[in-house]
Amino acid sequence: MMRSSRQTYLAWTILLMLATSAPLMAQQNDQPEEEKIPVEMTKPLIDRDPYDLITVASSKDGKPMRINPIGAPEYRAGSTERNGQVTVELADMPGRKFQIAWRSVVRYQPFPQLLVEEVKKDLQAKDFDLAFRYLQRLNAEYPKYPGTERLLEELLVQNALERFQAGALDEALGMLEETKRKFPMRSGIDKSIESVGLRLVQREIDDQQWQSARKLIERFEKVYADKFSDSIKEWRDDLARRSQKQMDLAKRQMEQQDYRGALEATNLALAIDPTIPSGKEQLAELVRRYPQVRIATLSAGEAMPPHGTLTWSGRRNKRLFYRDLTEIVGYGPEGGEYTSPFGTVVRPVDRFELSIVLRDRLTPVTGFDLSRQFQDPASQRDPIVAGLTPLIEKMTVREIRQLDLRLRLPHVRPEALLGFVPRKGDVSQFPVPPNGPYRPLKVKGDGQSFVPEGDSSQAAKRPPSEIQLLPFATTADAMLALEAGDVHMIDRLDPATAARLSVETPEDLVVDHYRAPTLHVLVPNLNNPYLKNRDFRRGLLYGINRQEILQSRLLGGRELDGCRLVSAPIPSGVSPDDPVSYGYDLSIAPRSYEPQMSIALQKLAEIQLREEAEANNEALIPLSKLVIGHPDSEVSRQTCLAIVQYFKRLGLVCELKTVNPEATDPEEAEVDLLYVEVQIAEPLVDVPRMFDRYIPNRYQTQYFQLALGQLGLSRNWQEVRERFWSLHRLAHDDLLIFPLFQLQDHFVYRRSLGGVGYQPMTLFQQVERWDLAPAWDVAQN
Repeated sequence: MMRSSRQTYLAWTILLMLATSAPLMAQQNDQPEEEKIPVEMTKPLIDRDPYDLITVASSKDGKPMRINPIGAPEYRAGSTERNGQVTVELADMPGRKFQIAWRSVVRYQPFPQLLVEEVKKDLQAKDFDLAFRYLQRLNAEYPKYPGTERLLEELLVQNALERFQAGALDEALGMLEETKRKFPMRSGIDKSIESVGLRLVQREIDDQQWQSARKLIERFEKVYADKFSDSIKEWRDDLARRSQKQMDLAKRQMEQQDYRGALEATNLALAIDPTIPSGKEQLAELVRRYPQVRIATLSAGEAMPPHGTLTWSGRRNKRLFYRDLTEIVGYGPEGGEYTSPFGTVVRPVDRFELSIVLRDRLTPVTGFDLSRQFQDPASQRDPIVAGLTPLIEKMTVREIRQLDLRLRLPHVRPEALLGFVPRKGDVSQFPVPPNGPYRPLKVKGDGQSFVPEGDSSQAAKRPPSEIQLLPFATTADAMLALEAGDVHMIDRLDPATAARLSVETPEDLVVDHYRAPTLHVLVPNLNNPYLKNRDFRRGLLYGINRQEILQSRLLGGRELDGCRLVSAPIPSGVSPDDPVSYGYDLSIAPRSYEPQMSIALQKLAEIQLREEAEANNEALIPLSKLVIGHPDSEVSRQTCLAIVQYFKRLGLVCELKTVNPEATDPEEAEVDLLYVEVQIAEPLVDVPRMFDRYIPNRYQTQYFQLALGQLGLSRNWQEVRERFWSLHRLAHDDLLIFPLFQLQDHFVYRRSLGGVGYQPMTLFQQVERWDLAPAWDVAQN
């Protein structure tokens, strides 16, 4: 009975559904079918294949039919005298042809006429870009179609007016000049050009864009000499007055021996008007008296970095303020080659002994001062001195200015251990007081200036009286300044420009590279529980397509020696036989881009962190975002922007933050990943210093600390290489520092600047020998 009731209920339900749906189905059947729109007609007119529209009197709804274009010339050129019959083919029904008598045609619109009407609509809507595209198609497919020339003229004039009202005077002038070229008989065009030209030149003068203003005046004089003669004379007189005013100011400053101010005023006078009488002669005299070198920098950095800096910008500026007992100047068959600005360092063959001979004409420091510096506990605050002191077994002072050292163990390159500032008297002052040839000068605005610190006994005939570091956002901007004569040098080119200039170097420029490569790395904030997890760190590195960033974004698809991925923060040199690559193990390949592996390792790390949190009765705080800190340099900005995009694909929210390039602690900088540009000059000493500087000991495993310590105890180069390769493997596996890539940085300078040297370690390696030639400087200006 129960089963029967269920069946009855089910039957009534089905009947009810059918009953309610029947009217709806009937309504649907009564509705007319929607007219399908051909796919071609969904495109904008500019992208459609040609067709014509024809409307006949017998049409039921009066709508035009879309037909394939009529090929007869008399029907295409806008003629209205048509008679007889014409055979047409419907565009939507290929192959179906029929004849139509012209007397029954109400309206015929060939495709070019449709384009013309669309141009008119776009002009009315002030959509000039789209109107220009339609005119381009008209000229390409239907040249000399009636009305197109008139439309082009209106387009140029209306667009020029719109650009003028928007303040884009240069664009407005270009369009007016194009109008005059194509339609020279247009009424009032010369007056319009003069009006816009007057405003444009005056604006360039008001904005102190002197070179641009001069070029505009010269062009107007060449093209419109007769028509604009009064305006041209007024402009030239204005520039001459401004230039003479600066020349008079410079002469007064020269009388007051303010050569810096006089040089600035004279440069400005020549920038305004290079033909000013006696301007070049005055500039040449000032360059002799006050040679000022202006350098465009893409990595400004700290004006006065700490002595122990390892960053690219820090090592550049450090040379201005500090002179170490020994300084690396290049590479030989066995590591770095060193010189001492204070004397000589003699190393016997057995490598146990080291003699430091100081010259009284170079430094007041004696052998006794050095001996005291090694023994005074206060000097152990200097990490370089503190690292050397335990290795010394015996010290002997000979003839006051010679100190002989005997080491407990032989060292393959003991000169590398003497990279500290020799001090006389009190050695307890920290930070280390500067002893270099230059000091910072406070200036207004952006940039850094340095002036000599007293007289230099090593100075050339005309050493720089001032060095200016002027910041630029991009290499392209810096190159424009170099070509205009505003700067003498660019300290660092982006890799793509370096690759191009290495092949195509202008005659008045010199392109060179620094001998030591630069490593670009990310230092993780190991106080962050996620970044403390090794699997999470590995996952992040797998999620960055470093090869794409280096090859496409930085190199622009070009090749440049020394620019490559690295598998650890150890320099690989320009080639496998490069002496600086002795610590790099080529058998360890850099991690490739594997986003699936990246996600898997992140998930694994989350599971591990959750288990640890549960074991400690704590809740795991989810990772909300990653903050990446980077210095204000061109390469780091481009790289970090790319990294953010790759992390976004992994579901990681990222934020970029500009930080001090000398920051060493990500926690203190309030970032999760710290981007650092490290210059490793001598891997044997610089790599251990890098890990000591950026990674606290508590985060280094015992094996890692042992491997770092063993490097300094190597007795020969074979041991150095073997121990470095062990460290390389540990650095690759532990990933305490993320290796991104290595770059061979290039710089470019004008030939007027001599004494820079060939392939220096840092920019200012031979700064005392720099020589600015006045004749070249004036010629370039």
